[in-house]
Amino acid sequence: MKREKCVIQSFPAVMDWINENIHQGINASDVIKISGYSRSYFLREFQLHHGVSVSSFIKTTRLKASAQKLISTELKIFEVAQEMGFPSQSTFCQIFKGYFNMSPTEFRYRSMRPTMQ
Repeated sequence: MKREKCVIQSFPAVMDWINENIHQGINASDVIKISGYSRSYFLREFQLHHGVSVSSFIKTTRLKASAQKLISTELKIFEVAQEMGFPSQSTFCQIFKGYFNMSPTEFRYRSMRPTMQ
């Protein structure tokens, strides 16, 4: 029981590390390494505590950070993909569209457009 509390206490530091390194193309194996716990134990505890797998959490965090870059910068789509650690622009666009139900270009356009009143 004590050990379970220990891994849960490490989650804030792990989350900070993920957010600081999300642009480097990190994956679940990288997170497990920095956690210091066994793979199966860490993955199970992360899933139980957060309700999603480490891989899903990383994917969602990377996509949300990418969306923010699309809104807050004038970087080209391929530059955002590259900066956020996606292997290619086409992979980025495919994953982005799967999550947001629109392409990165459309997302940027809709985010920049003033809302009608």
